[in-house]
Amino acid sequence: MTENNSARPVVVSYTPKILRNMAEICEEMGVSSHVVRKWVSMGAPIAIEGMGAKRRYSAETVHLQLWREKLSS
Repeated sequence: MTENNSARPVVVSYTPKILRNMAEICEEMGVSSHVVRKWVSMGAPIAIEGMGAKRRYSAETVHLQLWREKLSS
């Protein structure tokens, strides 16, 4: 009996976590909506659609977290 020692490739799959509104962004990041709006003005990777009261926010968790880490370094 022979052993098969050939290495199998490791496959990593990444599924982004999309934060679909202001409440989800605030909850995930542990901050208030005021802070999220401040981040937007500072260039955070947060998408904004609409105007005024119909404004909608969305972000991808990892991109937003990486942006926050850059601020603190």
